[in-house]
Amino acid sequence: MHWISQRNRAGPRRNRLVFLPVLLALGACSEPAYPPAPQPAVVSHFVLDTPNVISTIVTDPLPAKAARLKLPDGTALEADGIDRDQRIYSDQTGYGPGLAVGVAGGSSTAVSTSVGIGFPLFGSGGGVVTTTMTTSTLHFHVPDMEAYKRDWQRWILEIDLDDGVNRRVIQTLPPAPPKD
Repeated sequence: MHWISQRNRAGPRRNRLVFLPVLLALGACSEPAYPPAPQPAVVSHFVLDTPNVISTIVTDPLPAKAARLKLPDGTALEADGIDRDQRIYSDQTGYGPGLAVGVAGGSSTAVSTSVGIGFPLFGSGGGVVTTTMTTSTLHFHVPDMEAYKRDWQRWILEIDLDDGVNRRVIQTLPPAPPKD
């Protein structure tokens, strides 16, 4: 009889230890394989060591195919080069199963922990959506910085985004000239 009572006391503890890796494995399955996707953006600035070079970074699902810096007289300067970096990201959709771990307690109550697994009752979905985003980096050489400083707000930065199926053009102001 003594052996049975000792076994019963050790049993629940052993079961908890077996149950913990199962919960950790379920939690690992619910984590996205990739980081969350950045928002599409166009950011331009002058290069610090080279004050007559504009660097523009475009984050978008479509890669930059070509880019021009248009002067007020209609002249267009093509980008010196385009570097593209394509990455996969994932976002939680809010649908699909989820795992939650909680800890509750306070100064007058005991600390308790809980683990929950939720499944949607209505709706469907995979829970995680992957997105491919491209970061395109463009460089422009400004030939006359004095002219740029005078009327840079009349210059136009035009970027062609194209993946062979979808196409879009972005037009924006270039960055303000660096302060002397």
